[in-house]
Amino acid sequence: MPSDPERETIDAIIERVTVDAYGDEGHTSFLCAFEDEVDYPIAATLAGTPVTITSVDYDGQPARGLVGVIANDSGQHRVALVELDPEGGFPRRLLDAYRRWLRLDP
Repeated sequence: MPSDPERETIDAIIERVTVDAYGDEGHTSFLCAFEDEVDYPIAATLAGTPVTITSVDYDGQPARGLVGVIANDSGQHRVALVELDPEGGFPRRLLDAYRRWLRLDP
């Protein structure tokens, strides 16, 4: 992780995370970044409902992408990571970079 992750641009995060990745290997590269650079749990929302992200996973299916393991009042669930909205800070920036890498955001 860079010395000041809050100042790292989204494009710089993408470049750093995927520097050695080809094609769908970027999913695994982003998974490693979430495992190595993020402290869990993370407060987030899913469709406006408060949840807690307890971890991120990848089952090897590029069409599904990364999965957020979340907990809320109804238990533990697995949802597409891009559907979650972390409160802020570096986890939010890393997710924004993942979304841009997927070409979901400009």
